[in-house]
Amino acid sequence: MKETVKFMSVAVLALSLASCGDDKKSDKDAEVELEMDHAMDESMEMDEMDEMGEMNHATSEKASGAMNDDTTALARPAPITDENAMAVWKAYNAVREALVATDAAKAKQEAAQLAMIFSEDNAKLKAMAEGIAKTEDVAAQREAFSKFSNAVEAYFKSTINAGTLYKQHCPMAFSGEGADWFSNESAIKNPYFGDKMLNCGSVTATITQ
Repeated sequence: MKETVKFMSVAVLALSLASCGDDKKSDKDAEVELEMDHAMDESMEMDEMDEMGEMNHATSEKASGAMNDDTTALARPAPITDENAMAVWKAYNAVREALVATDAAKAKQEAAQLAMIFSEDNAKLKAMAEGIAKTEDVAAQREAFSKFSNAVEAYFKSTINAGTLYKQHCPMAFSGEGADWFSNESAIKNPYFGDKMLNCGSVTATITQ
C-alpha cells in the first residue's frame, strides 16, 4: 500500500514538473512571438517612412521643375509668328543693346543686319534701319533708332502671337521731347542715355497676342 502511494506521489510530481516545463516553454514562445511582432512593426514603420520620403522627394522635384519652367518662360523672348519677323526682333534688340552700351560701332553693324532682313514690302522700315547704320555718331544713331521704334510698332503688333513686348518711354530723351523703345523684359535699360541714366524710363504699354 505504501509503495502504491509512493508510486502515485512520484507520478504526480513528474506530471507537475512536466506541466511547469510546458508553462515555461509557452511563456518563452510567447516572448519570442512578441519580439517577432515588435520587429515586424518596426520594419513596417521604416518601410512607410521610406515611402513617404520618396513621395516627398518626388513632389519636391516636381515643384522644382515647375519653378524652373516658370523661370525659363520669363527669360524667353516674345514669340513671333514667322522666322523673318523673329529675325527682325532679334536684330532690333541687338541694336537696342548696343545703344544701351553706347557702342556706336556695334550699333552700326547690327543696324546693317536689321536693314538686310527687310524686303521691299517693308521699304520704309528698311530705309530707316539703313539710316541707323549710316553713321557711327551715337547721338545720331539714337535719334534714328527712336524714329525706327515709332515706325516698327505696327509691325511688331501684327507679328507677335504669344508672350509680351514692353513699350518703354524715357521722358528726358532729346532735351525733354521723350522717346520710346521696345523690350522683351519690363526692367528699364535706357538706350538713349546708356549708363549715364540707365534706369530712366517706364513701361507705358504692352504688346500681347
